[in-house]
Amino acid sequence: MKQFILLAFLTVFTSNVFAQDDLAKKATKITNEMTEVLSLNEEEKAKVYEIQLNRFQEVVSIREKYKDDSETRKPELKKVYKRLFGKLKKALGKAKMQQWADYKREIGRE
Repeated sequence: MKQFILLAFLTVFTSNVFAQDDLAKKATKITNEMTEVLSLNEEEKAKVYEIQLNRFQEVVSIREKYKDDSETRKPELKKVYKRLFGKLKKALGKAKMQQWADYKREIGRE
């Protein structure tokens, strides 16, 4: 019985570690892309990474909390994305966020 409990605990712990690692990879990927496109310095890069990681963690939390309630989930996710833009704008400034929006529009057309 003790072995079963230990195995169950390790399984849950391991899956959480992998999930966090996956979120960190996503945040790193977007941060690197923004760094390249916007020529971010190290301080800006660190802020962007933290903002992106928090966003992905919030999204996962909302999806888990409202997994059976799409009517609530959708507006909650929209709030996250609106806050994301505001946080990035505060960290990088209006000009860089405009440059990022222009870049995203361009790659969307390709």
